[in-house]
Amino acid sequence: MLGESGALHGNDTCRRLVAAASEEFALHGFAGARIRKIVDAARVNLASVNYYFGGKEGLYRATVVYLARQAVTHYTERRGQTPERRLHRLVYAFLAGFADDSGAPALGRILAHEAMQPTAQLDRLIEDMARPQLERLRSAVRELAGPDVPERDVTFAALAIASQCLVYLFGRPALERIFPGALAGPHALQRLARQITDFALAGLERLAARHAPPATGSRLQGANPPTAAPRAAKKGGYTGH
Repeated sequence: MLGESGALHGNDTCRRLVAAASEEFALHGFAGARIRKIVDAARVNLASVNYYFGGKEGLYRATVVYLARQAVTHYTERRGQTPERRLHRLVYAFLAGFADDSGAPALGRILAHEAMQPTAQLDRLIEDMARPQLERLRSAVRELAGPDVPERDVTFAALAIASQCLVYLFGRPALERIFPGALAGPHALQRLARQITDFALAGLERLAARHAPPATGSRLQGANPPTAAPRAAKKGGYTGH
């Protein structure tokens, strides 16, 4: 099937179907979505779904894969960037990959439906998008926290950073009612990414200090750990821009 072969970008009918399907699945989830609405919005005939995708499940699978891959393109590794800058870019990519003004506007809403009514595509979403993003985030946390922080604490710190992003993304309707205008504006994502990064860097500094080994030659057994900043935080390379 063309929709499965990676040739989506070269076929106008497939592109229109996936674009229309993105909105329909985002609004109603897989179970509630109607193929008739999708083909009408895409301005194609009903047989196109079976011909290109093998049916509703194939169209949903192709749509999810396309949106997930679009989301991860918001982040690319850059040589020479400081660990602080890398974390900031990862946080921004995490937010942008789900945001309504990003290249994958429906993905966050589709994931919300998946959380309530999982389909067979949930594992694909995890492997194609969630796992790579979290692994990159965890790698950045490890680099910033230093070698003395236990693996479990590094994992929890990465999840804490991701959780902040998810609160803004999935809780946005409620947050906008509680704090009108706080998440609006052309630079909202940049402000959120900077805020989350600043909090994360402060927390990682505290985490690194808690697990830092005692100073060489210290006679104070059981004393509070030193408050030195983690290795990466001393570089001062993050400006939040």
